[in-house]
Amino acid sequence: MSQSDTDIDIDILDDETPAKMELSKDSLFSQTSSVSTDQQPLTKETRKLRKKKKANSDDEEFSIKSSRNKQKIKSSKKTNTKNQEKHAPTGDKKNDNHLEQKSDQQDSMDDIDTDDLLERVERLPKIKKTKKKVKRTTSKIQTESSKEKPNVYDPDEIKQLCQKYPDEYWKFNAGSGYGMINQINCEHPLKALPVDINDQGAITGMVLSKDGNLLATFSNVGAIKIWDVQEDFRLLRKIRDTKETQIDEFYCGHILECGLLVAGGKLKDRHRWSAEDNDNHILPCPIKIFDLVTCERVTQLEGHTEEILCVKAVQFRGQNFLVSTSQDGYIMKWCMDKSWTKLLSSTPMADGCTCMAFTVSFVPNTGNKYFMAACDEHLRLYDFENECLLQTFEDMYSSYCDCGKFIDWIDQPAHVDDMEKQVNELSMDDQEKKTESNLFAYFISRGAEMCDVSEGVSSKPNTCTLHKLVYPSVIGGQFKLEMVKQFMHEDYHSNSWLVKITSNGRYILAPTIYGQIFVFNIVTGNVSAIIKEHQDIEVRDVIFHPYRPYVFSCGDDGYVKVYSYCT
Repeated sequence: MSQSDTDIDIDILDDETPAKMELSKDSLFSQTSSVSTDQQPLTKETRKLRKKKKANSDDEEFSIKSSRNKQKIKSSKKTNTKNQEKHAPTGDKKNDNHLEQKSDQQDSMDDIDTDDLLERVERLPKIKKTKKKVKRTTSKIQTESSKEKPNVYDPDEIKQLCQKYPDEYWKFNAGSGYGMINQINCEHPLKALPVDINDQGAITGMVLSKDGNLLATFSNVGAIKIWDVQEDFRLLRKIRDTKETQIDEFYCGHILECGLLVAGGKLKDRHRWSAEDNDNHILPCPIKIFDLVTCERVTQLEGHTEEILCVKAVQFRGQNFLVSTSQDGYIMKWCMDKSWTKLLSSTPMADGCTCMAFTVSFVPNTGNKYFMAACDEHLRLYDFENECLLQTFEDMYSSYCDCGKFIDWIDQPAHVDDMEKQVNELSMDDQEKKTESNLFAYFISRGAEMCDVSEGVSSKPNTCTLHKLVYPSVIGGQFKLEMVKQFMHEDYHSNSWLVKITSNGRYILAPTIYGQIFVFNIVTGNVSAIIKEHQDIEVRDVIFHPYRPYVFSCGDDGYVKVYSYCT
């Protein structure tokens, strides 16, 4: 019995018998502590030694003695309780009942061996303290400090790099004369061709081979289909990962010239359900590389934890690389061997602040050293060589900026500022011209806006934007992003993310959530045509064929539409 328990019993009794209760209290302590009244408190080591000695003695004798001691303590407790009842007032029945309950509790406590309890506590594992989750934004300082600062922008170095590794981005456009569709208006309308390109689920993305002869479609039923563009768009291959035991979904990909297909998307657990996503639990999502002939998976790249939203193949300084973006917020750089089947190294871009990364587009005339990425609601400029974030152009859209591409605007007007600049250059020497002249490139983007909670519609009208990225003209300078024009229409509704736009240098093709494709004239900003062939559901992607008069679109209705001029 503890000191606190005894005090509680005394307080319940009448105040008329304090002296008698003190005697009862002393007698109680003398009986309950009769085993070790003359001894000092034992240390933990002494208790362990005594326990070992007792364990060597006869178990039966020890159990008999311990039972006798317990009986003595119980009998002494009962006599004390009777003495307390004699001194207590006879009419107080509530106190009697309370004393009986306390006595029973004390008896149960006396049955516990405290030494055994101490040994059990010592054998218990230490309590593990859960680490507090830290937001990715807080790791930004650590990421940047652990990585060396990249070299500053050097115009001469970039010029040499561009000359050694020239771009091939502007080979095909509306004015190149290769047969690409170059006029879309009332005089030159587009009509859907009678082709049958479809899948059993939503087709989220598609891509053409570099030669334009193959079209690959990616669907959320785990299938990749390869179509022949040359001969009536017939189906050539249906690729599935036969080695995969979980649920595959494919969103994007890239056809390599060596006969391989790179694909990314989502991988889901077949046996676990996520109430938060209302779907199967998501697993770490790999990049898969397939052989187009055998349809077998030859390589798998692990690194992303969530959906892969974009995959591109690029060469930098003669080396093969893949670049991927993901819903986990990371942009990964994968260094591949010459055969594209063996991973040499993988590095994430040092960012620390992006939540979702959507698309990437390499900056023209820089030898693939820099690229722009649509991340969250911003546009971010990265140094591909040094794997780090250089600049952020914030708040392009209020919700997500999910698509951005560099374009070759072939009909750009000669602005007054440019004419004045040419006049001023006549009076400059060569060094001044070199310093003052700025390279630039045009860039288009689209995004989704925040919705009004009460009405469920976007708080701002959906737009596509034409930007001008001005390169630094001096060593250590900063890139500048200027807004040139916004494209909008009262019937243009595209407030859904994971939607891509495209351009042939003269028009911007922008899908909607109602199965339409709006055709914006870049020069005038007006809508020159509205194409409607899909069901009233999201159109996800749209692309121009580089040298044939075709436009392709795919959507959540599971169809790919092919458009051409009316004949």
